[in-house]
Amino acid sequence: MEIGERASLTQRSRGEILGLLHFYNAPGDESLPYFQVTDTSGAGRKNYSHDPRAVLIKDIRNKENEFSLQIHSFAAVPVKCARYPTDADEDELCHRHASEAQQILMENVEGAQDIVVFDTTLRKASKDEVLRRPVRKVHIDQTSLGVLHRVKRHLSEDHAEKMLAGRLRIRLINVWRPIVETVEDHHLAMAESPTVDELDLVEVRHEYPDREGETYAVRYSAQQRFWYWSQMSSGEALLLQCFDSQQHYEEGHLQHSSRCAHASFNPVEVRTPDCKRQSIETRCIIMG
Repeated sequence: MEIGERASLTQRSRGEILGLLHFYNAPGDESLPYFQVTDTSGAGRKNYSHDPRAVLIKDIRNKENEFSLQIHSFAAVPVKCARYPTDADEDELCHRHASEAQQILMENVEGAQDIVVFDTTLRKASKDEVLRRPVRKVHIDQTSLGVLHRVKRHLSEDHAEKMLAGRLRIRLINVWRPIVETVEDHHLAMAESPTVDELDLVEVRHEYPDREGETYAVRYSAQQRFWYWSQMSSGEALLLQCFDSQQHYEEGHLQHSSRCAHASFNPVEVRTPDCKRQSIETRCIIMG
């Protein structure tokens, strides 16, 4: 990166940013979209492409209390946990963050009674390594069908039946934290849930050797509003709600839900961004 370009990135990492986001572009043959996992590492192939767009992304810094999981689908919270040591190995980091994520959720999610961690992922920005680098496509981690698969797999058929009948509230929430001192590249953009229409969402089937899942890709719409948290530090965490059964199922029928479309981005004027961002994300099922 050029010196002037680096200064521009630092300056632009606060306040509103014109960021490059990658939205869903349908297969040319009009077939249903899918992602097929072909390797144990998670690598695979898909039959759709992306639609890059320059989008105005606003800053929640100093407005943190104005956002909630229930309405906007994301929340910004301070955390009391100690900084992660730079020399910690991956297993140690994942184990520690999984434990701390449960504590963060219990303190910040009203009504949470029990929490099951089902995935923890360490991501590092990289010009070369494809796997586990920040995800640039705008997406939501689970559809309602994907949630049903998750609940059956990580809890039980009984839990799934109670959720569908409205007798058990199930939420899927991600806890996202930086490992580096300050995030200055590959920021995380989050869409206000009410600005993402159901028609913007596209179900993408995920095919694994032993199971199936389903996520949402997101079509671009001018009504969508995106936010990020500038200069985010390791003492701060973002909560991203992917699903809430209390909003989603009413008398057995599918309803609108607060769900967070999100993606990694850089300012459009930065042609060759730094790759310093390291982050860790834990995905959890919250009961209650």
